[in-house]
Amino acid sequence: MPTPFFADLVRELCQEGGTGPLTPSGAVPGHRRFAGTVPVDRDFHYTIAGVAQPDQWEVGTGHLDSAGRLVRAAVAASSDGGARVDFAPGLKTIALTVAADWFEAQAMVATEAASASEAVTALGDALDGKQPLSTTHEAVPVGEAGDMITVRRGADWVNIPIATLAYRDAGGRVLAGAALAGIDGSAAEPSVSFASDPDTGLYRPAANIVALATGGTERIRVTAGGNVGIGVDPVNKLDVQTSAGRFGVASAGSASVRISSSGTMQYDTGAASSHQFLNNGVDSVAISSAGNVGIGTTTPENFGGYRNLHMTGPTGSQITLYGASDTVRGFLYTTASGMTVGTSTAHGLALRCNNVERVVLETGGALRPAGNNTQSFGSATNRWSELWASKMVTPSGVALSLQAGAGGQWNVSASTGSFFPSTDNALPLGGAANRASTLYAATGSINTSDEREKTWRGVLTAPEMAAARRIALELGFYQWNAAIVEKGAAGARLHFGVRAQTVWAIMADEGLIDPLVPEATPDSPYAFLCYDRWDGDADGAAPAGDRFGIRPDQLSLFLIAAQEARIAAMETA
Repeated sequence: MPTPFFADLVRELCQEGGTGPLTPSGAVPGHRRFAGTVPVDRDFHYTIAGVAQPDQWEVGTGHLDSAGRLVRAAVAASSDGGARVDFAPGLKTIALTVAADWFEAQAMVATEAASASEAVTALGDALDGKQPLSTTHEAVPVGEAGDMITVRRGADWVNIPIATLAYRDAGGRVLAGAALAGIDGSAAEPSVSFASDPDTGLYRPAANIVALATGGTERIRVTAGGNVGIGVDPVNKLDVQTSAGRFGVASAGSASVRISSSGTMQYDTGAASSHQFLNNGVDSVAISSAGNVGIGTTTPENFGGYRNLHMTGPTGSQITLYGASDTVRGFLYTTASGMTVGTSTAHGLALRCNNVERVVLETGGALRPAGNNTQSFGSATNRWSELWASKMVTPSGVALSLQAGAGGQWNVSASTGSFFPSTDNALPLGGAANRASTLYAATGSINTSDEREKTWRGVLTAPEMAAARRIALELGFYQWNAAIVEKGAAGARLHFGVRAQTVWAIMADEGLIDPLVPEATPDSPYAFLCYDRWDGDADGAAPAGDRFGIRPDQLSLFLIAAQEARIAAMETA
């Protein structure tokens, strides 16, 4: 059986855990590393002793693999009853040792080779040059300041006080007898970290700079100039930056000022006090605990139970609003004489409701709606009690004028009280789709019949006489359909007259006009035949439609003329 490899002063630290191979991470002060000292795949005796977990230890035989890890081949004794220990992650030591059976083998060699006393002497000399056997001493979990560690120095052995090294005391603390100097580290592997959280700790990203990392990411940095950055390399004494751009500092206990963030930036005094903003030590703006804002006062008042903007000045207060390129200005100000709202440039003053411009006060002083025929002055349920004006409209002799589009106005005469259009024979009263139900009058209407305004054609032709006689036979009683719906057939009144389409058909049958054809607009040179068509309104409240009608006075005269001609013919016969 090959003799296990041995070399003195081989001891390293380790952070890994588990039951498998362990990776040495650096020599214990005063000792050598396994790499470069112990051949790969060569068996040797090892001892593993927990530092972070002193109750875990193991002694056995193993070898180094090609990756430099200790492969634990056979366990001789352990804290787990001789089984391979499942070490917890954390600081521990791995040492190359000499087992008791190695010494026993050497003694047998000396006995069997009594004649070779020189070899025994040489063996003693060799042992004198080796590290004193440590695995046979009592194991203790902590150190004391007066403890000594024996190490090889040159050809001799020396004792180093444990107080000059890092050791764990009885209180469970790891003490260092001098300043600690470690590698720079990185955010992913801080130079000072935690056994169970190796990517959280302290490291040095550059000269004279220290940083804290959690989860492998830098969180806080302190520069050589004393600037502190949270989430950013600082250029100011304190710089804070997050992906959402939010900064929050929340107070606790009885702190009087709090700045916190919950989606929006909030400033809270934390007491029934006020925010105050000063310029050169002079109060400029204040926000009271009631929510009132003061400009020029530190005690903004509440008026009428509403949140208030309280502005105070030596001669009054003004709010000025600037438009594009500071060319349009609007203002609101108060003085001892009252309050003014207006503009300081050649622009009107508009009022908007529901974000729509409704009323405009023009630069010349005229008050008008924002759009033509778009606004009402009062309403059916909210009327003005009185409207005082020198004139409603300016035309001479007119007391009241109602605009009727481009065609003119309907006027009320200031002297006679008559209701008349501003332009002769230009405006209708009602329309095909907007008829008046009844017209009350003491006398009949007066129709123009001045012969100076007429081109006379003459008496009825034979076809016209025939059409008139046929139309007279169509005279009869009727009821309006709308009246039947409203009042019932028994309650609807009886009217007497003709049916316009029937009259139209008779006139066409006599060759006097074109017959009615679907999809074609009816047309007639005879004024007693009427046809009107209208479009629906813009909002769809009134749909499009059409309607036939007659002028009863002219149709009646037409029928009388035909009847007179018939009577005259009978008298002549």
